[in-house]
Amino acid sequence: VFNFAEILTIVIGLLLALVVIDGVRRSLRVRTNRLKVNILPTSSDESQDLNHIEDNEELDELDEISNKAVEDKTLLYEFDKERKEEIQDSKKSKLIILNLSAEDSEPFSYSSLTEQLRSYRCFFDEKGFFTFRDIHDLAMFTLLNAKNPGTFVESSSSSDVALVLDPNRAKKIIESFDLMCSVAQSLSDRFSCRILDENRNLLTKQMLEHMRNTVQEYQRQNLANVG
Repeated sequence: VFNFAEILTIVIGLLLALVVIDGVRRSLRVRTNRLKVNILPTSSDESQDLNHIEDNEELDELDEISNKAVEDKTLLYEFDKERKEEIQDSKKSKLIILNLSAEDSEPFSYSSLTEQLRSYRCFFDEKGFFTFRDIHDLAMFTLLNAKNPGTFVESSSSSDVALVLDPNRAKKIIESFDLMCSVAQSLSDRFSCRILDENRNLLTKQMLEHMRNTVQEYQRQNLANVG
């Protein structure tokens, strides 16, 4: 049987044990909270990090858009420059062409053309076509076979011929064009063939007038370049 003093000692020991246990629990709880604070970032830090990431992404997008705009502008400039050069080259190399076509026969040959063109200053070139020249022996336009191989030989004949005037080579473009039209009409009457434009459409007076206006424009350009 325990006396009062022993019971009191046991109670005090139990109370002290409870106090120690509670103190240990509190200490562990504080350490755990500190670990959580060190490991997990605060909401403000998260917001700053996210804003920093978003800002970097926006800057990258702006740089990409800017670079793309510069690249597109450069390509547009290069394309526009190339296009202008192509247009200028096409204007320089534009040929004036009249086609003569016989539907049911092949009346054009070296001998028949030589006979018909006797009254003109026309010379048969070694390349196989006829060249018309002025009194100064300057080339005006050429007459060639419109069928393959494009040249005339003594034993061949053709249903189509083409009269070709190069505005960049002819010195007197308007005179050359007028003579070319006269030759085309003469051959058409002699061989009963049709006069066609460069696209092989039947030549009309309106089309002929348009061609002559084009020739006059070439003449003005040449005079301006010389001046």
